[in-house]
Amino acid sequence: MTTPVLMGNRRKAAVALVALGPDRAAAVLRGLEESEVKALATEVMNLGPVTPDEVRSTMAELARGLGNPTVLPAPGKRFAKDLLVRALGPERGELACAELDVPPPFGWLEGADPDAAAKALASEPAGAVALALAHLTPKTAAKLLVRLPEGDRARVAGRIAGLGSVHPDTVAHVEAGLRARVQDVLRSQVRKVEGPALLAGVLAKAGRDASRELLQVLAESDPALAEATSNALFTFEDACGLDAKSMQVLLRSVDGKELAVALSTADEGTKNNVLVNMSERARETLVDEMDLLRGLKASEVNDARNAVVATARRLEEEGQLVLSRGDDEDDA
Repeated sequence: MTTPVLMGNRRKAAVALVALGPDRAAAVLRGLEESEVKALATEVMNLGPVTPDEVRSTMAELARGLGNPTVLPAPGKRFAKDLLVRALGPERGELACAELDVPPPFGWLEGADPDAAAKALASEPAGAVALALAHLTPKTAAKLLVRLPEGDRARVAGRIAGLGSVHPDTVAHVEAGLRARVQDVLRSQVRKVEGPALLAGVLAKAGRDASRELLQVLAESDPALAEATSNALFTFEDACGLDAKSMQVLLRSVDGKELAVALSTADEGTKNNVLVNMSERARETLVDEMDLLRGLKASEVNDARNAVVATARRLEEEGQLVLSRGDDEDDA
């Protein structure tokens, strides 16, 4: 941003600078001649009270003068280096630019699968693991720390808390050793497989009676796995795709507030599948309810969707509707 957009009217330029605040205003003024800076400083000093309307109109004019871009092109490393040189001067800027070309220590752990990385790090010395986690983003470090074995977790946490100054050569030495031992293990990890989803795909082809019987047997030995498989076998999206008759049976048994929460983040197609099966009054009520929802947590939406699915399953067990699972019995 540059003040020449408003330089034809020094009062407007002064209003814009005050509205931007001292830090941003100073950054703008650094691009001007000293005489212009002094003239604007005098204008700011003599500005007096400014109405909210004048502030809004001035900033709107500034935005229009800048072209009001909606998308900025990706500036890339060249732009960043040029910015460093301009901001820090040639000597310090060039040193900072050189640092951009050096990957951060232990950065290769940032994109690693947290389960695989934690398993590989569990056999490493606590000091080395602590040093690695200390160089990662807090979010990544937390994911790895909580996945370490309980005893190792406490030791590593203690070593992180006790870290002081560490010589760069020490960091480089520890990283090189850790990378040599761990990175190949991470590369060899197989892709994560969603077991319940795979089993649900098999059961969908086994026929309704057979799949129900298999789920009952599975529930006796592993209730959590049976529940996860059942959830994958019939999802909230499946419930929203029921035929008109079944949908109307489901809607009569679902709590309206719960349905609004469940649909709040759904795509338009899913929402329309539900809305077209409602009366005009019920449709308007549901839409109004969704419009009022703000700041929902993902867990709240997921809980509401699970409740809708649970209602659909209960209605099927009672013989009030038949849940469609695609062509689940075509190959049975």
